[in-house]
Amino acid sequence: MTILRLPPYTLWESRSGAGTPVALIHGLSGSTRWWSRNVEALSGRHMVAAVDLIGFGRNRRLTTPLLMPAFQEVTALLARWLETFSEPVHLMGHSMGGLLAIRLAAERPDLVRSLVLVNAVGMPFALRPGPHLRALPKRPWGLNLAPVLIPDAFRAGPASLALASARVLRGDARDWMRHIRVPALLVWGEADPLVPVPYAEEMQRLIEGSRLVVLQHAAHVAMWDNPAEFNRVVLDFIHEVERSPRPATPRAPLFAWGIAGWTDGIAHRQAGRRRDIVLVHGLGMSSAYFEPFARELFDRGWNPIAPDLPGFGESVNAPGIDPRRQAEVLAQWADALAIRNVVWVGHSIGCNIVAHLARMRPDLCRDAVHIGPLWTSRSYPLVRLFWMLALDALREPLWLYRFVIPAYWRTGVWRWCVSLWRSRGDLNAEPGKGLIIAGSRDPLPDRETVIMTHVDGAHACHFSHPEANADRLTRLRAAEPSPGT
Repeated sequence: MTILRLPPYTLWESRSGAGTPVALIHGLSGSTRWWSRNVEALSGRHMVAAVDLIGFGRNRRLTTPLLMPAFQEVTALLARWLETFSEPVHLMGHSMGGLLAIRLAAERPDLVRSLVLVNAVGMPFALRPGPHLRALPKRPWGLNLAPVLIPDAFRAGPASLALASARVLRGDARDWMRHIRVPALLVWGEADPLVPVPYAEEMQRLIEGSRLVVLQHAAHVAMWDNPAEFNRVVLDFIHEVERSPRPATPRAPLFAWGIAGWTDGIAHRQAGRRRDIVLVHGLGMSSAYFEPFARELFDRGWNPIAPDLPGFGESVNAPGIDPRRQAEVLAQWADALAIRNVVWVGHSIGCNIVAHLARMRPDLCRDAVHIGPLWTSRSYPLVRLFWMLALDALREPLWLYRFVIPAYWRTGVWRWCVSLWRSRGDLNAEPGKGLIIAGSRDPLPDRETVIMTHVDGAHACHFSHPEANADRLTRLRAAEPSPGT
């Protein structure tokens, strides 16, 4: 096992063998050890890689936070792991790992050559005990897994197990299943009482062109219960896939908004691969709250990317710095990612950052868009800002606080206050050029100082009414067409 660092996370990884890569993702309470009866057979023909997921196996001791992140973040992390391979992989997931593999195959088809789902979850669990009771094994399959299962469960701990179990029970991957176009094999234990065979049959109907193999003498952990037959079936399937021609035009990726990369200490999320519009968040926030807005942009043909500013979100910790310095950091980040001649969108204090960047580096910024700007000609702007922030808090949708609370908690009171204090001079600066949008119920913009167009919503109008903001930007693109990077 070796350590693979994909900031802000760390993974334990094992690799063995040579040839086309096969990537293994374990299930709930598991670890790479659950594949120990399969690695030798698979690595005889392939390079086999497996990881311990965040909060499980050896990653329980190394990662922060110790609990498993949301499945969206885990899937994005696994996509970054797959990007370390030189070619698309044969992806294999067991149980909860199967749900993650389903999302990966749908969201990043460019990374996946084929998909093997082993007793995978992802179908909604019905309140019908019959299929589960009928699948109860006649003999206690998997008792010899206990020396591996019990230590792994203790290592994960009750909090990780409970959190992941709740997500599994609420998991519904049917939309992702319908988008899978890579060759897919479902391998199921006939005596699986947790995810019985009828769930596999429904999953097979949803995944176009997939096939189902039910193994005798196996329950939920089919690759452990009947490893000889499992290895034979999987190797035959992979061999068949590799003999068939690859599709000339792989399916376009689906929208995803997890941490997609880390460059010079700056984490970023992105949807699509072209990076033709950059979203810059406001004070104390992170790129996470752009998710509804980014989805609307993606549906309209944009490929948004959003960094976490230094000191915020998942980026490297840094003392509060003023908007001009933040713009300089973002310019270096854009250079590292070869971002050129694209649209930059700022929200709140992010408007000030975008305005500085547009003046400093016109080669980076084709158009600037400002949502909920804070520029004002009034004296003592911080006094007014505090009162208006308190008023705006009553006008925002409650769902926004799912993003606000963890973002502000991570930022901390001291960094938030220092950042705001160092930004005070920018509040009285000349407004930036470009399209300026504000929510009709947003109390923060000074409408006597800044001329702007209005949409429904309050200060976070891009969050509460993302479609209206996305429409405005799409009209801007139609008026001034230009390719992004």
